[in-house]
Amino acid sequence: MNIFLGNGDGSFPKNPTTSITCSSLPYSIAVGDFNNDSWLDIAVANHNHNNIGFFFGYDNGTFTIEKIYSTGASRPLALSVHDFNDDEQLDIAVANDGTNNIGVLLGYGNGTFANQLTFSTGFDSRPHAIVVADFNSDNRLDIAVANAGTNNIGVFLGNGNGTFSNQTTYPAGSNPVSLAVGDFNKDGRMDIVVSNSNGHNVRILLGNDNGVFTSQAIYATGFGSYPSSVAVRDFNKDDRLDIIVAHSGNNKLSFFVGHGDGTFEKQRLYSIAIGVSQMIVADDLNNDTWTDIVIAVDNAFNIAVFLGGPDKNFTNLTTYSTGGHAYTMSVAVGDFNNDARLDIVEANYRRDDIGVFLGDGDGNFAMKIEYSTGSGSQPCFVTAGDFNNDTRLDIVVANYGTNNIGIFFGKGDGNFFNQTVYSTGSGSKPYSVAIDDFNNDTRQDIVVANYGTNSVGIFLGKGNGTFSNQTTYTIDGYPIFVTVGDLNKDDRLDIVIVNDYDDNVRIWFGNDDGTFSMKITCRAGLGSRPYSVAVGDFNGDTQLDIVVANYGTNNLGVFLGNDDGTFLNQTTYPTDRGPWSVVVGDLNNDTYLDLIVANNGDNNIGVLLGYGDGTFLIQTTYSTGWDSQPHGVAIGDFNNDNRLDVTVALYYYFSIGIFLGYYKSPFTVPVVYSSGLIPTPLALAVADFDNDNQSDIIAANNDGNVAIYLNTANGSFPSSTLYSTGYFTALSSVAVGDFNNDSQFDVVVANHDSDNIVFFLGLGNGSFGSAMSYTTGFKSGPCSVAVGDFNSDNRLDFVNVNNRDSTIALFLHYGFGAFMNKEIYSTASDKPSRSVGFGDFNRDTIVDIVVPNPSNSTITVLLGNGKGAFLNPTIYSTGFGSVPIAVAVGDFNNDTRLDIVAATKNGFNIGIFLGNIDGTFQKPIPYTDKDVFDVTGLDVGDFNNDARLDIVITSFSGYCIWVYFGNGDGIFLTSIKHSTGYYSWPWGVVVSDFNNDARLDIAVANKWNYSVGIFLGSGDGSFSNQSTYSTGENSLPIGLTFGDFNNDNRMDIVVANYNSENIGVFLNNGDGTFMEQATYMTGNQSGPYWVAVGDFNKDAQLDIAVVLSLSDNLAIYFGDGNGTFNHRTIFGTGPTTYPWYTVKKIRRIRNPSTFGKSFSTLKGFMLIP
Repeated sequence: MNIFLGNGDGSFPKNPTTSITCSSLPYSIAVGDFNNDSWLDIAVANHNHNNIGFFFGYDNGTFTIEKIYSTGASRPLALSVHDFNDDEQLDIAVANDGTNNIGVLLGYGNGTFANQLTFSTGFDSRPHAIVVADFNSDNRLDIAVANAGTNNIGVFLGNGNGTFSNQTTYPAGSNPVSLAVGDFNKDGRMDIVVSNSNGHNVRILLGNDNGVFTSQAIYATGFGSYPSSVAVRDFNKDDRLDIIVAHSGNNKLSFFVGHGDGTFEKQRLYSIAIGVSQMIVADDLNNDTWTDIVIAVDNAFNIAVFLGGPDKNFTNLTTYSTGGHAYTMSVAVGDFNNDARLDIVEANYRRDDIGVFLGDGDGNFAMKIEYSTGSGSQPCFVTAGDFNNDTRLDIVVANYGTNNIGIFFGKGDGNFFNQTVYSTGSGSKPYSVAIDDFNNDTRQDIVVANYGTNSVGIFLGKGNGTFSNQTTYTIDGYPIFVTVGDLNKDDRLDIVIVNDYDDNVRIWFGNDDGTFSMKITCRAGLGSRPYSVAVGDFNGDTQLDIVVANYGTNNLGVFLGNDDGTFLNQTTYPTDRGPWSVVVGDLNNDTYLDLIVANNGDNNIGVLLGYGDGTFLIQTTYSTGWDSQPHGVAIGDFNNDNRLDVTVALYYYFSIGIFLGYYKSPFTVPVVYSSGLIPTPLALAVADFDNDNQSDIIAANNDGNVAIYLNTANGSFPSSTLYSTGYFTALSSVAVGDFNNDSQFDVVVANHDSDNIVFFLGLGNGSFGSAMSYTTGFKSGPCSVAVGDFNSDNRLDFVNVNNRDSTIALFLHYGFGAFMNKEIYSTASDKPSRSVGFGDFNRDTIVDIVVPNPSNSTITVLLGNGKGAFLNPTIYSTGFGSVPIAVAVGDFNNDTRLDIVAATKNGFNIGIFLGNIDGTFQKPIPYTDKDVFDVTGLDVGDFNNDARLDIVITSFSGYCIWVYFGNGDGIFLTSIKHSTGYYSWPWGVVVSDFNNDARLDIAVANKWNYSVGIFLGSGDGSFSNQSTYSTGENSLPIGLTFGDFNNDNRMDIVVANYNSENIGVFLNNGDGTFMEQATYMTGNQSGPYWVAVGDFNKDAQLDIAVVLSLSDNLAIYFGDGNGTFNHRTIFGTGPTTYPWYTVKKIRRIRNPSTFGKSFSTLKGFMLIP
């Protein structure tokens, strides 16, 4: 239990002031002065040890050790503190989940309590939450409890002496887990709000004078939200109670604004980027009379604080797809169909088109209408204006790739005519445009920044949709953005240009006739690299000022203008990384201009509120999603509420994002207080190095050493012992084996940058001898190493893959731990092979190898000869430009000969190479579907119980899995597509029986819709529709695996959530459904990528190991055997080690007909790029 002492201004220390150890699984906390010494004490419900623990406070913020009061076998979950018997001493009410009752402990005022009195909540009711109020207006406290098991609310009316009437129940919804009370309709009677976790909603019950309630309304919190906690306060100071709800399913908060009559507005959503919220409380933390909230973030070792206040805020981001691989660069707004509602136009750099989204006036937009800008045009900027004076908005776009600007004339109904182009000159590469009337003829003109020719071009409009030829002005630098305004108050428009790389802003002053003359320069600072510029009057002096986004120095620069067109020196305001685009508008309706910036490097937009005197408040940020890379930004009122909204071009999401603005929204963005920062190897292997019958760990570190972690028999590992492999070696893979036949494990390491293999002979006590080195060839780049007996002499040899010269090197062992010179086998590829398969292809009991070659679209098969060498490689084409990425081995035609399946990126989805008896293979049988793109996952199993192997693949940009059914003769007759959901990007895939019906099911990690998807097999090859289980907003699940974590003979799932920095455990209900995810944090900037399961501390319970790709650690979570994991141990692998390989040791093959099938099923190795 952690205590954060407040500073009185809404801030807290980043780490807890006091940490207190509780008995077991503390589930609920309540505070009060239980011993009347004027200092607050703490009561804790210890769920697993069936008691309530008390910590009595001292005057310095510290506490006594825990004093225990047993609650029997009750499993207490929730506490509430009040005086139930009117003796002016605090009592405690507790919800007992295990015994289906509530308990009341009457206090004596000296810190002691009477034995609990219990009141039944009904069979299997599982009371989950408790709240206290006077429901029948008799001045006696009553109790309401949320019964999660029986889906109702129980009300116990108090007698005033600490006893209560029997329970009266009211339907609540599905799995009620939290309660709060307040007078929602201002009738002087207490009402109840309950959050229904499985119903994804909250329900309102309005109270009468006699303690009876009527169900009023249900308000949805959104599918997958699993609301876990609810709080009630007047957050917006309108004298009406509002509701705030924490989601345990999707990292969000729901805010319902009350009308004062018992009804509420539609929810507003707020994002919590640090984890899943479980508990929420509300109070004024900074003494500013605005209600703030505190959120307990489950398994994130964090609390989050939202400070209330009158400032403007935004909803969560809503995205609209601009099409696959669009790379949206720019957005603009306007009313394109004359319906008095703002629409959006965006430019798609890679798709060579623009898209128009028509708005419906409430902040939503229709599917986009596309207009081609021409092949290779690469449009990178777009804006709107009326160029032919027909009162219909037209669109102009800068076509970077074809050196022109394109005009789309509007029809007034949201549609446009085909593009008309005007050349900006050979090699001009126009990057941005702006429009206005430069020659005072009431016709709109165009200015364009020509990046390629270091110039600015002016097109004077004729008012009929045509323009004069371009007039150019040479610029010293590379103009990247242009805007206009009257900067010297002469009633003539001037031009402001920012230049990439020369760190300045240039101003050209306009003449009456549309020409430009005198120019001045404003310095933006060394290394600033300004990317965008905007103008406005920031200090209310009627002079235009300038703001510039300084991409290189991560700030906004403000230049305040004088009345003669000159400017004061720049004042800078910090942003996040990579400010790309800046716009100006009044976001909080205070008549002062504010700044909005797209921070490309940190994936958010920043808002700097203006004070009206030319200065600005520190930036507030709003996430646009992990790796979204926001580019262009624009503002407008999209939902007609007289408040500005924001749209942003999300380059890597191929979409635009919408933030709807709220005025006097109750919360700021969260402030995060960590309870501990947890600090991640490039390759790992496991063996018993010190002969104590415990599995030890060896890690290959990219900074030039290997680290040995000796197991202390309880699954923990002390600090590592390091063995150097030399300077600049860049280790990439590690394997273990007994190379000198002394019954001690030795180690072999591949050093990528120094082009050698290094051996360490084990001494049997956990230490190793000096390194022995074997070269792999100049610029060979060894990246993976595997061990096996390749020449049948009962001595271990090793083979390594070299990704620089595209070869395989074989080293034969000739005794005493020494090796013969290598044999080199080319893979005939100039790109790294990222996968390797083993099997006995010619039934001679000798290991053979197959490797995919991405660059020349082939696979290479190397047949072993049993003497430590391979025959000349045999090359098999996968088709021109196909780019094979993975291979697997199995007997697909039931002829007892191993076959090969290859997955390709650009060619067939899968290709089957049927094996001949001599180890050769037939031409591939291709299987292609035009809707399958970018295969990322592959697994094999018999899905229709016909004793024939089938194949499942994931298509990440096709948003689906495909199942190919084997006919038993090497032919796959049918393939069935199963959707994983729009924009899901399925990644890892595993096969198991999840509902214990002896039929194989499929689980897939859906990277971009943040879920695990389950397809239950029927045994005939068909599958249920996908059931998804949320892994948390922005979690990016990558790798997953399965195991029985709670010993109920059901396969559970664990997934590595890369972006939310946790692992998620889904416990199986036995019918193919899973409980909601329990998360275990992996630490700040850890990047969990892949997970493995095993019993690491020999307690007969499954544990979880996760590779932390960003923080150079391996984390082990030790299982309790009941589906929970009680603690985590971190093992550092050295700075910048980045582990990403595991190795399976291959020995002589005893059963050639089953080796490949077994290998595919067990997944003997996994290559993690």
